[in-house]
Amino acid sequence: MSEPVKSRWLNPAPDGNRFALAMLIGLALELGAVGALLTVAAVQPPPTDTPTVVKLSIVAPAPPKPPTPTPKPVPPPPKPVPPPPPQPVAPPQPLPPPPPKPRATQHVFRHYIKPRVHTPPPVVQPPVQPVPPAPAPPPAPAAPSAGELDIFRAAMRQAVQAVVNSVYPQAAQMGNETGTAYVTFIYTDGVVTDIQLARSTGYPLLDQAALEAARIAHYPLPPAGLAQDYAVSVPVSFELAAPDVSGD
Repeated sequence: MSEPVKSRWLNPAPDGNRFALAMLIGLALELGAVGALLTVAAVQPPPTDTPTVVKLSIVAPAPPKPPTPTPKPVPPPPKPVPPPPPQPVAPPQPLPPPPPKPRATQHVFRHYIKPRVHTPPPVVQPPVQPVPPAPAPPPAPAAPSAGELDIFRAAMRQAVQAVVNSVYPQAAQMGNETGTAYVTFIYTDGVVTDIQLARSTGYPLLDQAALEAARIAHYPLPPAGLAQDYAVSVPVSFELAAPDVSGD
């Protein structure tokens, strides 16, 4: 803005009403704005701590419009099928040759010589030797008599009793344990198997010693005719030896 115009607005001429009118309009606008603010502040209620309830309404969306059907493309017209190619023509078959002329039959006379047949000499079979009969097995020995069985049982008891002192437990002797146990077993050619305790002495140490005596005893040979497996039952007695009272 040039200097003359600026000085004219700041120092208006006495006869100029334009500037005074503008000043009045601006003052009126300011007063109206202040009054409006005061009125709004007086009417508006004081703020409270109560939360404001906001009501929301859910509006269902409008159903979608059905899609516009797309027109199906018109299939192209079928292509014309070309005609099949011509089949090759087979060449004509040659005619078969004529049959040969038959020849004249010739008769040939041959002299037949009968061959000689070699007859082998007759085969003479050697005489068949008679097979001697197998020897008869020896007769089985007769079963032992009752007396022989009694002698064999007594020898079995003596064989078991002969080893009692060697198996007598020292703890049983110190506890004055005595008694007789019965032991059964199967005797087969001098070997005993299936040793079992038939009757106990009442002392476990003596019962175990009786089974050990039956296992280590030296048994006699069985009598002739005795069954291969012979069941035997023998008593095994444990007695304390009498103290030696003889003086030196």
